[in-house]
Amino acid sequence: MKLKNFLKQIPKLPLPARLRHHKVLWLALAGILILSFFAKDFYQYFGFGGAGALPLLQVQTVRVKEAPMPEVINTIGTLTAEKELKIKAGGAGRIQKFVVPSGSYVKEGTLLANIIAGPEVRAPFDGYLSDWIVKPGEIVAVGTDLVDIVNTDTLLLTYKVPESYASRLDLAQGVEVSVKAFPDKKFQGTVEFIAPSVDRRTYTILIKAKVNNATQDLWPGMSAHVRQILAMHEHALVIPEACLLLSMEGYEIMVIADGKVQTRKVQIGEKINGRVHIKSGVNLNDSVVLTKTFAVIEGANAVANDWTGDW
Repeated sequence: MKLKNFLKQIPKLPLPARLRHHKVLWLALAGILILSFFAKDFYQYFGFGGAGALPLLQVQTVRVKEAPMPEVINTIGTLTAEKELKIKAGGAGRIQKFVVPSGSYVKEGTLLANIIAGPEVRAPFDGYLSDWIVKPGEIVAVGTDLVDIVNTDTLLLTYKVPESYASRLDLAQGVEVSVKAFPDKKFQGTVEFIAPSVDRRTYTILIKAKVNNATQDLWPGMSAHVRQILAMHEHALVIPEACLLLSMEGYEIMVIADGKVQTRKVQIGEKINGRVHIKSGVNLNDSVVLTKTFAVIEGANAVANDWTGDW
């Protein structure tokens, strides 16, 4: 059918019939309208045109900067008391009375209980008493368990790390501890023991660290999240974590270089407070894309609009 004859027939058809018989035409018209609406954007984003061309794509970016960043191991450990002892009867006799009740905090040398015909029971060091195991009036023999005493001023943190870290481990390295009971609080410790051999079953290395518990918030027996600091990179290259793009091959970022959008693969380190340590793939002061839109694609003409805010 010729176009002239086709156009003559359109007014004779009711609107529903036109829509029914000429779907292709209406789809084509819709496509033209959409393309015309975005024509300016496509013209700008893909850099068409010579003299008088539209401005280049303005992209929100941040500059790569230097900042101190640690390199850490993350794992799970268990807290135990560094000083804990089961106090036993030093002689046979009858328990006369408890001088100090269960759960009390006592200083070294404090009288805890009297045993008739037996020696006094005193605290061997500062700490908290557990529940008394015996009762007043009970007759005990030499060596009978009486009560536990636990000092919680300093706790022992025990955990394991993969053998691949063997060359990086060292005594006196710092440890940061957090527990579920206080998710927003950090406790500091120091590595004091590194096992001299690898566990053949798990291929891990046993480590023990002392953790300061001056606030008495940590309890023996708690599980803890552990961050052992292997090294501190004082001049690490960092960008906002929001700049990272996850691909099938790992992480990548987009940068503006030589007036073009470029994609770069990066190797990342630690992520802390919204920042990420970039170990490879960027240079100091590179303009990294912060806000990615559908128009920010590889090779697009663009101008970096560096964000001057703090991050």
